[in-house]
Amino acid sequence: KGSAKADAPASSTGETASATKGMAKSGNDKVRLQVYGQVNRGILATDDGTSTDLYHVDNDNSATRIGMKGTAKINDDLTAGTKIEVQFESNSTAAVNQDDESVGPNNFTERHLDAYFLSKTWGKFSFGQGDTATNGTSEIDLSGTSVIGYSYAGGMAGGINFVNPATGLLSGIDISDVMTNMDGLSRRDRFRYDTPSFGGFSLAGSLVEDSKRDLALRYSGKMPGATIAAAAGYAFQDRSSTKHQANGSFSVLMDSGFNVTFAGGMRDIDIAGRDTPYFVYGKLGYKADLNSYGDTNFAFDYGRYEDIRQDDDTAQLFGIYAVQQIKDAGTELYLGYRWHDLDVPGTEYDAIHAAMLGTRIKF
Repeated sequence: KGSAKADAPASSTGETASATKGMAKSGNDKVRLQVYGQVNRGILATDDGTSTDLYHVDNDNSATRIGMKGTAKINDDLTAGTKIEVQFESNSTAAVNQDDESVGPNNFTERHLDAYFLSKTWGKFSFGQGDTATNGTSEIDLSGTSVIGYSYAGGMAGGINFVNPATGLLSGIDISDVMTNMDGLSRRDRFRYDTPSFGGFSLAGSLVEDSKRDLALRYSGKMPGATIAAAAGYAFQDRSSTKHQANGSFSVLMDSGFNVTFAGGMRDIDIAGRDTPYFVYGKLGYKADLNSYGDTNFAFDYGRYEDIRQDDDTAQLFGIYAVQQIKDAGTELYLGYRWHDLDVPGTEYDAIHAAMLGTRIKF
């Protein structure tokens, strides 16, 4: 997935941020240009019940990337903008596995090739490759730990295969096969419209390639003692066995530093007799002020995934995380552990244990 989904993106200064003086300049002096990016590298250790392996990885929770944003003011109400962003992953945590510890080739991925018009009065109209309306609706997370773990189950060790304890052989079923956060329609070629914000609420819709379409409702605001963020999405896919999908998430950060996050979703599969796949996910966290560098964030989470790959599959995860921010350097240091379990009728696979430490540095 590789989205910087729940935490702030590689640059969180907004679409109209000006370029750093002397660092980047547009060929048109009326256009503001911003260059941004991040490198996110880690060391991943896994135990599948039979063997223990060590991988040097790019963290797919928020993969290494580089991008450019350009904005030009047309009048006091209307701004034109562009966003070009690409992703580079050498040994993605979503791809490395017991048979292949080096998955460097084919690691270049388009993320955004986007043009838009932003009106204070009428909202935002976006064209091209970019976020669909529902992208990120399962991934609202105010814990400050999503760089190492959030509702995206495949972000730490998604390519690792479960082992059949009866044979000691790899099953061919990896973590991402049986755990998904059903996060909308991701990034695609689409036309998208976002309303202006009204009291913290905004509505978005998109018409997507391959006869897909979606709607999303978002909220961001404050109440006494807390910050709240939430999103809900609905997607319809005409040319897929998954005809309908509904999902959402919300997160509450208390002024005390304690925070809670929930996410869930379900799919309507157009196959006679097929059960309804669904997932539920929760996280509890705490933001601590332990030093002068930045927040020190702690969290643990649990996810349950039913009937994702096939009927009667049950998959679960449990994780615990710590992230230290170094704000002045745009840096985070992180450490996390996840336990992954899969039960299939007639077979109970060995659990997969995964631990990762690493750093994300933004510019």
